[in-house]
Amino acid sequence: MYNLFLRISFITFILLITVFINTAYSEQFAIVYRDNGDRITGRWINSTDQHFEIEYNGQVLRFPLEGNTIHFISDLENVPNQKATKHYHTGLDLLDIELPELAKCQFEAALEEAPKYLDAHYQLGLLNKTAGNIDKTIIHFRSVLLIDPNKIDLVPLLQDIGENAVTEEEYRQAVNAYQLILKHYPDHQIVARLSYQTGFILVENLEDDTLGLDVLQNAIKQFPHSSEHEKAVYLIGNIQSESGELTVAKDTFQQFLRLYPESDRVEDVLLSLAIVYLQLRDKDRAVQTANFIQGNTEDPSIAAQAKDIVSASVWNIYTNGLPDLNIQTMAVDGESLWIGTPKGIAQIEIGGPDEWIINEGVAWMINSHVKTVPDVQTIAVNASGIWVGTRNQGIIYYNKNTNEVQNYTIRNSDGLPITWVRDIKMDDKEIWYATDSGVYREIISTGKRYPYYGNNPVPNDVHSIALTPETAWVGTTGNDIAIFNREIELWKPQSFLDITQDTKILGFDVVGNKVVISMYNKEGNFNGFFHANWDGTAGKFTPINEGTEMKLKLENIYVTGTVDNGQIPLDNGEPNPKSLILWIAENENVNLYFPYIDNFGGVVGYPKIAMEDIIIQCIVVNKNRAWIGTNKGVLTIDKDKIVQPAD
Repeated sequence: MYNLFLRISFITFILLITVFINTAYSEQFAIVYRDNGDRITGRWINSTDQHFEIEYNGQVLRFPLEGNTIHFISDLENVPNQKATKHYHTGLDLLDIELPELAKCQFEAALEEAPKYLDAHYQLGLLNKTAGNIDKTIIHFRSVLLIDPNKIDLVPLLQDIGENAVTEEEYRQAVNAYQLILKHYPDHQIVARLSYQTGFILVENLEDDTLGLDVLQNAIKQFPHSSEHEKAVYLIGNIQSESGELTVAKDTFQQFLRLYPESDRVEDVLLSLAIVYLQLRDKDRAVQTANFIQGNTEDPSIAAQAKDIVSASVWNIYTNGLPDLNIQTMAVDGESLWIGTPKGIAQIEIGGPDEWIINEGVAWMINSHVKTVPDVQTIAVNASGIWVGTRNQGIIYYNKNTNEVQNYTIRNSDGLPITWVRDIKMDDKEIWYATDSGVYREIISTGKRYPYYGNNPVPNDVHSIALTPETAWVGTTGNDIAIFNREIELWKPQSFLDITQDTKILGFDVVGNKVVISMYNKEGNFNGFFHANWDGTAGKFTPINEGTEMKLKLENIYVTGTVDNGQIPLDNGEPNPKSLILWIAENENVNLYFPYIDNFGGVVGYPKIAMEDIIIQCIVVNKNRAWIGTNKGVLTIDKDKIVQPAD
């Protein structure tokens, strides 16, 4: 029985010929195996109940049915040579006497001679399945189907593999088996069910949303009346939402509500739809939907999430038009917001009624100027140009006056190029570059550069720069700080009691007459910021998070700010206590702080209901609005959305 399909008896042969005559639609070839060991391959002509005929080398040959074994093929390229055939039949003989390992060696030898030997692939697939080597089984069965998908019905075997794999939680094996059925047996009766099941496994068990989305979309298109259609539409909407296809996700969720208004998933879909409205900046619909949920749900968890959506409506969320959602740095240039990601730079126009207009021209010039898309670490702008500091590609400079792009590296004293630029700060006289090999000062009028590195007080591993009219501050990824007096061109090391050996400096900024340092202490389990006068005097540390051991929450804190020159000064001529505002962005909230009165002006949490597991990575302030870069896009909020301190 094991080799019945190969060794055709007289009666079986007649049945096969009948099927062949009724179903053949293209030219067929026959391989005739004679009892004396000869093998002849020719074009099949016809047969009777006593004999058959083939065309061989221009001649018609007639053979009796008895004493011959015949294989039918449609492609002569897949005909194995006699040596391969000998190995194959030896393998069959070994199977007959129950020596599977020796048979396996013979089938493998047959494939070495004829890699497209379908029957050898099939036998090896069966042997590996019996031995539990499912990955190898699928490889051989895939080869069978690629060579000739019509010769052997593999559906029962592949279905059995898939079902057993699901039971054993070997989900990738199940998907591989099911996908062979979906691809090579598209008209089989089980395809409708397997299409949905394969998509569900990909999304829910393997978290392969890209392939899962494709499979599920094909399933609902081909089999819209399946009982699994409801769940598939729900998952498709979630995948589209999470991948940033917000308009498409909105349409999918709205379709779900039209098709399944009585579904148990309606409240979840409404929540997801409200979040999508929020991300699309349709705040009215987001709040309206969230309020509807709160007024109709009996689930406290659903109601709480709906309330979070209303709270999150004070934020705007932006993800479209970005080369990558992982925002590493930003800079404001008038009405433009320059955004740096691991996959290049983007320019967004933020003025006017629509505060997010993508401007692709200059960004494309910068991104395409180097061989690979730049991993942008820092951006500096002024009236004449854009400086883009990268990881491993040096500096990319765009000249606004000439509309030209230049890529260059700084060189150390040995002439070696420095390609990793971590921070760039400038004024109308100088440009300063922080690199992994020290800090470099460039005189704009002459173009001459001065390197400082490798000795006290300037270390090699420079992370951040703060530039004031009188001084330049540099800090490392550790806790080292040095201050350069720009008038007398003299360095001095700087230390503060609050910045200990356990402190890690995260960034510098200059706000008004203050230098601000963001930092965290990994041993003391706290973070915060330090601000001092330009010369280092009057330093003060302000903690933000204390007593937490979650490093991720501690090491993501960034401080910047604004000076409101429009504030009315006090009678004694001193600035108004509210004129200097610091924005503190950390992983949980944004805070406003007023240094002159040592007072926090309120706090607002991020819209985590719409952006889960976000990590804060940078912040810039433009007028009364903060733009916050995260690992999942850009957030923005106006100052008047945050509670202000009393006068």
